[in-house]
Amino acid sequence: MEDTISNVPQTLGPADIIGGPMSSGLVGRTFQYAYPAGIRYRISFDQDNVYFKSLPHEKLPARSDKILTLPYRARELRENLYLAHWMVAERKGHITLTFDLQKRIVNCASLMPGEFELFEVAEFEEALENGEGALYHAL
Repeated sequence: MEDTISNVPQTLGPADIIGGPMSSGLVGRTFQYAYPAGIRYRISFDQDNVYFKSLPHEKLPARSDKILTLPYRARELRENLYLAHWMVAERKGHITLTFDLQKRIVNCASLMPGEFELFEVAEFEEALENGEGALYHAL
């Protein structure tokens, strides 16, 4: 992966500082999960992009029926624990997730685009590998 994320404008302040090892460990993986508050997602990773879609939940309807695609960064923190991060268009929010493959949980610390902070944890409903069930196949 490159040191900069495309389609995200630079700020007027200092340039982004990107360091440390990057990982391709999420490539080909798809996860589906629901936070206790009812926000539910399906998310897939390829080499360059994250693809995610809001899904309906018994507590909340889907937020959109679109599959969103954005460039991301990933790092393996330890075996079977990955950190993923991306920014939304115009830097109006950012998403940071950890995927613990052993415990089958996702942790979220995010500023949702122009809306609210999401600091939550969810269990995987589904975890797939090798492109199985990937959202990018639907595009």
